[in-house]
Amino acid sequence: MKTVLVVDDELDIAEAVQAILEEEHFRVILCGNGREALEKLTELKPALAIIDVMMPVMNGYETIDAIRKDPRHVFPILVMSAIQPPREKSAQQGWAGFLKKPFSLEALLESVTRLTSS
Repeated sequence: MKTVLVVDDELDIAEAVQAILEEEHFRVILCGNGREALEKLTELKPALAIIDVMMPVMNGYETIDAIRKDPRHVFPILVMSAIQPPREKSAQQGWAGFLKKPFSLEALLESVTRLTSS
């Protein structure tokens, strides 16, 4: 069973993503901010991380920078946000994809399936 780390401070969105992905037989770990995600990564090797941009404590960009600095963390990152991020951010941080909120069930499943299929 593949593990997906979902990092979003909006609990209703995180839980909806969790329910959808668990229905598709993924193990889903929820974190409410980037710092919590980094703590989970000490014991977790996800197949994919889905990270929101706008969060308290540590925003999505800061979280991705911290993940990418650690050579042990080699997994695709799917960024989700209600705002379109600058193009250069994707190239700088090596995102595997972007999901604009609100997103459809189909868009979520297509992205997660594509990014975890390798």
